[in-house]
Amino acid sequence: MGRFGFGRIAALALGALLLLAAALLGSMRLGWWNPGYEAVRARQATPPSRFERVGDALVHMRDEGQGPAVLMLHSSMTNLRLWDDWADQLLKGGYRVVRLDWPPYGLTVDPTPSRGMPTALSLVERFVEQRKLERFVIVASSSGATLATLYAARHPEKVRALALSTLPLKAPPPTPVSWFVSTLLWLHLNLVPNYSPEIFYRESLAQLYGRPERLKAETVRWYYETNNIPGGFKRVTQYLEANQKNFWKTGAGDEAAAVTVPILLQWGDRDIVLPIDRAEEARRMFANAPMRIIHYPDVGHYPMLELPGPTGADLKTFLDALPADNAAPASP
Repeated sequence: MGRFGFGRIAALALGALLLLAAALLGSMRLGWWNPGYEAVRARQATPPSRFERVGDALVHMRDEGQGPAVLMLHSSMTNLRLWDDWADQLLKGGYRVVRLDWPPYGLTVDPTPSRGMPTALSLVERFVEQRKLERFVIVASSSGATLATLYAARHPEKVRALALSTLPLKAPPPTPVSWFVSTLLWLHLNLVPNYSPEIFYRESLAQLYGRPERLKAETVRWYYETNNIPGGFKRVTQYLEANQKNFWKTGAGDEAAAVTVPILLQWGDRDIVLPIDRAEEARRMFANAPMRIIHYPDVGHYPMLELPGPTGADLKTFLDALPADNAAPASP
């Protein structure tokens, strides 16, 4: 076969590949690849999950155990599954553990247009009242820790202590990721805004771990499923854009200075989302609160996922050492 014959075959092959790529991207853009809400709910909201109406929102939540109450607030792009291992340790240790998917994340459905962090804070306030939580500790991660700081500053009479895992008190810096994850993110933002493939979550989560081999397939799966619920990315974009336009212009520095309860700060030294220098910055900004910082040298952004045993034990030691609180309510 001559030179022109090979060239024609190569051109046809390239055309076929481009056509296939266009078909794949088109079907993703149309939502054909997205897992349905009901299917994800059936897999991820198994007992003891329940759904409770809070204002206009239908909130996915779990309320388990008896004893001193602990409210858990997850980070951005995650949900209450973030706390599975820590919650199990606390329940065995005699605590009441309450957690929820705060919007726009997880399985909570909130029709209210998001104003960013203030909308999430308002829902948490109403949720706490409905759960009749009077004196409790907030355990929170990343943006959930920011939310916990806002709540503690506004309701000092309710919060006994804060246990926070990496938190931004001002706008977080850009996260450095590999070219492959950057390419997938570009495709999502520019061509397929309603969907991200499972490989994106596997690769991006691995880069958020200090030791990628600790990443579990189950974690990748719930991350993928709950973030690809139809309409989810639109709600997340609205929330993030509202924060950039408003909340992050001032951050939560004033609220941090108003907090006076004990604080545990657990920080992975290999965190690429919030570098280690942010831990000492947080100590300075929580100027009026006694704080203990625990560093984990080979851990990234998610101590509770990557190293749940030792980090959960450190959390429980902190909680056990808090002064007894006679107002701790029993589980309903």
